[in-house]
Amino acid sequence: MQLGEASSADSWTDSLGETEAPGQPAMKTRLGPGLLLLIFLLPACLTAAGRETPYEKFQRQHVDTSGSWEPDPNRYCNLMMPRRNMTVSFCKDLNSFVHGALAMITAVCGSGGTWHHEDFYYSNSPFQVTDCQTTGASRWPRCIYRGDICSKRICVACKNGQPVHFARPSVCGGP
Repeated sequence: MQLGEASSADSWTDSLGETEAPGQPAMKTRLGPGLLLLIFLLPACLTAAGRETPYEKFQRQHVDTSGSWEPDPNRYCNLMMPRRNMTVSFCKDLNSFVHGALAMITAVCGSGGTWHHEDFYYSNSPFQVTDCQTTGASRWPRCIYRGDICSKRICVACKNGQPVHFARPSVCGGP
């Protein structure tokens, strides 16, 4: 029955499923418990599905496999920090991007690295790394970064054979 159509009981149904009879208040349609459960759980399920794993977060924040990054480290940092969602609600003060193949970076948690302590591994070989640090003029939402490119061994925390946290080399006893 369409909006405004008369029924045999001289009432009509609107687009929300409410039935009105002339001179009577609208009757609300009851929602079943299954539909109510769906309404309340669906947003939670969608949120959980959208969360990144610690390994995915590590990749987003610290890995650049492009092979052709911006040669100017200041420009690189000012492009990459917002692109990787690290300036959404505040300016992340310090971040490092490791340039190389994901397999080589992940290998630091195994044969490509040496266990140091707890879950930390120190890479056996150096990687090209761009360190990005906020400048004194940086105020959210206008985050401004100074970049520095160097070759160094990296220190990462690993879970289940995957890097999940980037640490300063000094955490692994490096310079």
